[in-house]
Amino acid sequence: MFGLGNKRIGITIDQTGVRYVTIKKKKSWEIGTSGYLPIPPGIIVEDHIMNSESLSLQVKHWVKTEKIRGASATLAIPTSQIIIRKMRIPSIKAAELSQLVELEVETALRLPFEDPVYDFIKVGHDDESTQVLVFAAPKKLIQSYVDVFEDAGIHVRAVEISATALARAISAHQQDFIHESMLISLDRNSLEVYMLQYGNPIFMRTISLMDHAAMDTDELTSDQVGEIIAEISRMLSFYQYSIQEGASRISHIIVTGANETRIQLHRELQLGLSELHVDTVDFDTLTKSRFKDFNANAFRVAAGVAMFSKRNAYINLQPHRKTETRIKLFVLWIFVVAWIACMGISGYTYWENSKEMKANTSKLVQLNQNKAILEAKLLVKPELSSDPANFIATMKASRKDVVVITNDLMKPLPVDGRITTMAYSADSQISLTVLFTKMEDSARYLYDLRKLTFGENALLQSITESVNGKTTLNGAADSSSSTEDRTDLNVNLSGDKQYVVNYSISLKKEAAKDSANKAATTDVKGAAATNVQQK
Repeated sequence: MFGLGNKRIGITIDQTGVRYVTIKKKKSWEIGTSGYLPIPPGIIVEDHIMNSESLSLQVKHWVKTEKIRGASATLAIPTSQIIIRKMRIPSIKAAELSQLVELEVETALRLPFEDPVYDFIKVGHDDESTQVLVFAAPKKLIQSYVDVFEDAGIHVRAVEISATALARAISAHQQDFIHESMLISLDRNSLEVYMLQYGNPIFMRTISLMDHAAMDTDELTSDQVGEIIAEISRMLSFYQYSIQEGASRISHIIVTGANETRIQLHRELQLGLSELHVDTVDFDTLTKSRFKDFNANAFRVAAGVAMFSKRNAYINLQPHRKTETRIKLFVLWIFVVAWIACMGISGYTYWENSKEMKANTSKLVQLNQNKAILEAKLLVKPELSSDPANFIATMKASRKDVVVITNDLMKPLPVDGRITTMAYSADSQISLTVLFTKMEDSARYLYDLRKLTFGENALLQSITESVNGKTTLNGAADSSSSTEDRTDLNVNLSGDKQYVVNYSISLKKEAAKDSANKAATTDVKGAAATNVQQK
């Protein structure tokens, strides 16, 4: 029972039967022991277990007879219930990628079934995002297969799809894959077609051959060959014009099969699709000479499953344990509570800031009124200055309407953002210090500052990140480069992070100069008229 040693075991199951092989690698991969359990019709229909009790009893007896009880195995499931979706995730950090994929699947990805089990592979990335392929299946279906073998005493350590297992077996046989290829797996009752890119399946299709099975022959009829070639041609066009949008096409087809029918299909495809390169793979090379009566091609998927390891694993659809589910729910509950608390704090902070802004606005209005009164006194007593009209005109030209500027700076602020300091320098430059709770708000606010009419140029000087009272430098902007498209995509789930951002705004010098000239001209004329009346 425990004599498997360090050999790897792979198991496949479909509506025709259960197969297993052990495999080991010395100079090359070699198949060791194997076994096959035929399943009566009606037990599994369209990849769904219809009579789990009967199947479980048969598998238990078979496992005991084959002396593999207690072994650890990788299980391959049929591909008809697998859904593939291509997604672009706005992150390039490996630590965040898994969480963001989970969030997208749970909230945005539309699947034709509830409670999915899924996994993903990374297929590309750029400076701002990562492209992934998500493989999802009904958790209830996968769990039903796992339960059958777990109840029989087999420890299922991973669950993958037949497409990745077969691709792994062919890759071990041929050393490498062509960039884009089509893989055909032919059995007596069905034909599965996988479109691969760098060995990763991006499209899968199952074609039923039940009429062929009913004929009790190893030959495909001419009608069946015509239908298969027509369907493959449509899939090739779909890949070229829909999936790749005309950028590339499949030029290589690999045919595999359990019996000699694969030779016939290989020959027919060479004739019907002469512009493509068509190959066939014979897995009998994985057996030793003593296995002359053993058909390794019938166990090709099981051999690929047995080669499964963490280093070459593509997809693992094994459902999570119950304890993991409970932990996940507990973490989700903590997140909800923290989110509600964060929203409450943000609302209170916004209310307090609104009160403070109203009070400051009132003070500014009062100060402007006092300033106007003082200017009026200067007009009444011109003897205090040699030319008070010019003096006042100069003062008016250099002043700014603080209330208007302040309101313009406040309007584009997000709900939870606030200005902590504001300074104006003699060289017509405003310096701002703003507090945000989200990194992306700083970029949006910079974009709005650059649209202000009184500003000539707005720059982001520095960003400081504060976590639980501790401050770390997060980044600084280059004054010569634009920061409109910069986006920080860190996910702030706890609400503890704050970002202190410093901006500088240069006022338009030409506008200030025109305003000064206009004010000086108007005030001088007014002063002259006053002097005439006095005279």
